[in-house]
Amino acid sequence: MRRASLLVLFFLSGISGLIYQIAWVRQSIFTFGVSVYAYSAVIGAYMIGLALGSYVMGRRIDAHARPLRTYALLEVGIAVLAALSPFLLGALHGVYPGLSNALPAGGFWLTLTRLVFSLAVLTPATFLIGATLPVMSRVYATHGGRIGSDVGWLYLVNTAGAAVGCVLTGLVFLRYLGALETIFLGVAINLLVAAGALALPRLTRARTAAAEPTPAGADAGDGDPDAMPAARGLPISARALRYIGVAYGVSGFIALGYEVVWARILYIHTSHAAYSFALMLTVFLAGLALGSAGGSWILRRRRAALRDFGALQLAVGLLAILILYVFARLPSFHLEERLGGYTVPYEFLIAFVTVFPPTLLLGAMFPIVGSLYTRERAESVGLRIGRVNALNTVGAIVGSIGTGFVLVPVLGLRNTTVALAALNLAIGAGAILLDRGAGRILRWAPAGAAAALILGVAVLPTGFYLGSYYEETDRLIFYKEGVETTVAVLEVPEDNLKISFVNGRDEVPTDRQSMAAFRLLGHLPPLIRPGARNALVLSFGNGIATGTLDTHAIPVIDAVDLSPEMIEAAAVYSEENYSVLESDRLRVHVEDGRNFLLRTEDRYDIISVDATHPANASSWALFTSEFYQLIESRLAEDGVFMQWIPIHGVRESDYRDILRTVWDIFPEMVLWSTGSTHTYVVATREPMGAVVMQSILARAAANPTVVRDLGSPETIAGYVSMVGPDLTRYIGRGPVVTDNDAFFMPGRD
Repeated sequence: MRRASLLVLFFLSGISGLIYQIAWVRQSIFTFGVSVYAYSAVIGAYMIGLALGSYVMGRRIDAHARPLRTYALLEVGIAVLAALSPFLLGALHGVYPGLSNALPAGGFWLTLTRLVFSLAVLTPATFLIGATLPVMSRVYATHGGRIGSDVGWLYLVNTAGAAVGCVLTGLVFLRYLGALETIFLGVAINLLVAAGALALPRLTRARTAAAEPTPAGADAGDGDPDAMPAARGLPISARALRYIGVAYGVSGFIALGYEVVWARILYIHTSHAAYSFALMLTVFLAGLALGSAGGSWILRRRRAALRDFGALQLAVGLLAILILYVFARLPSFHLEERLGGYTVPYEFLIAFVTVFPPTLLLGAMFPIVGSLYTRERAESVGLRIGRVNALNTVGAIVGSIGTGFVLVPVLGLRNTTVALAALNLAIGAGAILLDRGAGRILRWAPAGAAAALILGVAVLPTGFYLGSYYEETDRLIFYKEGVETTVAVLEVPEDNLKISFVNGRDEVPTDRQSMAAFRLLGHLPPLIRPGARNALVLSFGNGIATGTLDTHAIPVIDAVDLSPEMIEAAAVYSEENYSVLESDRLRVHVEDGRNFLLRTEDRYDIISVDATHPANASSWALFTSEFYQLIESRLAEDGVFMQWIPIHGVRESDYRDILRTVWDIFPEMVLWSTGSTHTYVVATREPMGAVVMQSILARAAANPTVVRDLGSPETIAGYVSMVGPDLTRYIGRGPVVTDNDAFFMPGRD
């Protein structure tokens, strides 16, 4: 009973840990933005805390007389710090802009500022989270000779809890509770775990006192595990121990490197909705958990050997290359059509068939490494597990940052995978060669694996990742894989069409309806606000709307976009964007749009927003009340605000909620539409009555570029969709969208 109860407590602790990770990343968006640099700063702070907690507590816990009480105190500490975290993150909102602007210009200093703030707020809590594994190992893994199996079970239940917490937070808690309430749910779970840990010794003593005496030779594990006889430790040399520690650290680098690459490629085949990453991470964690179960099951039947670790590394490397073939074949299966589009079942399925198999092997490594590194000796289990877990976590931190910021931009997604797989083979070969008990056949396994890797790489399909729309690359005129985005531009000359794919999603098509949308975004604001001194464009894309805006000779145009690759690709749209990249009035900023607004001190005559889609993970925060309040604070007194709002792939209830949210801040809003799925909110502080509209149309008629791009004044007037009472009746009564509860699901009502 006692051991099963400990596993239940650690399972619940795993749920709360992932609740916090996802909720903290979401809340940090409002201060730091959604760029990969901001995300990496937050996750880096989270994992640094895990590594430090694991290492520091591992050095101390073996000497504690009451480790379960220590575990309960850790859970209480996590609950207290987590409860404070949303308020501390909110406080940063007022400090961060001024401090970040006071530092030297450049992405390095901005990222460093985000990291320092994240460390200050999040690391104390994650330090305690990281400390729970060595402490629970000291409590649970007390049977000499069963250390690897026991810590494998701990890893299994904690990681399984993390997977449950991940999927529930991504799909349920954030949607129905809100971010703040989700964090408090995690706090409640931690307090429940602490209470259970404090009550468990008393319950165990009461049960033991009531039970009959344990027969000689029976398992006393539910009573006093320390009474179990110690088994003989594993005969592992100091050299082999050092190798295991270093190799498992490198294995952490590889594992997080794969996670980065797989996430980037999977994004190309998904909707990139707010929950898409949570689904992929859930599958990743589930694979680790079940793999750990398999490794623990094996260790109950035989002792671990260094060659087991080596064989797993070889298998992971070869499987990673095989998965590249699966990714290449995904478009030909048309699974999104068979499963009704980019649905949750579809996204879960493609993550399962690609990510799940190798994570089984990665998960099986932990109990084997735990067995080898502790030498199956219970007296130093906290120290050994804390240290090796810290090494693996440090490797994971370096792997996440190094792969995302260095390897992918330099080598590309395919070659990065090959490099990581080669690293798997190298450390696997080293482990097998160090194992004196490895047979002659096994000693040839590294050479065979290397030959298979070379052959597999030689016949790999093309390294272009375009998504499910196009399988042929003969029309490709631009392709680049950057830190955050994979951007491809295809041209169909016979249809006079260009189209960009950003992480697999189609953007900036030059069909007639889309060009009308871009032209209206560029022409309408300066027609409403003639003589504008400056303008801000959030989401530059390939520059068509910005180039159109530039034809009005506005002295300063600040254009913001997350993707430098999209800005670079604007060069192949020079005809459509009027060569805007050559304009001396343009100032381009590679940054998150909301973060730019938060940090800038300028007020703009025109603010134009062309965010991709409210359901998109990188854009949902541009459709909330707090965002529109930020827009209002940066808009000049006589300024005009315009935003594209799609009606495709969004539920009508969400669409009405967005309109209501804008109207709540800008009651003089007018809804425009150029047809198809393109609508726009246009807002000023003064009503746009008939007189104002006549002035707009007169200025349009006098501008040949406007007439050529948009048509006659009568055509432009026809783009007005709803205004006044008609618009308010359509919007209706209901809630506004806030940062705390924003959750846009793809699809229609």
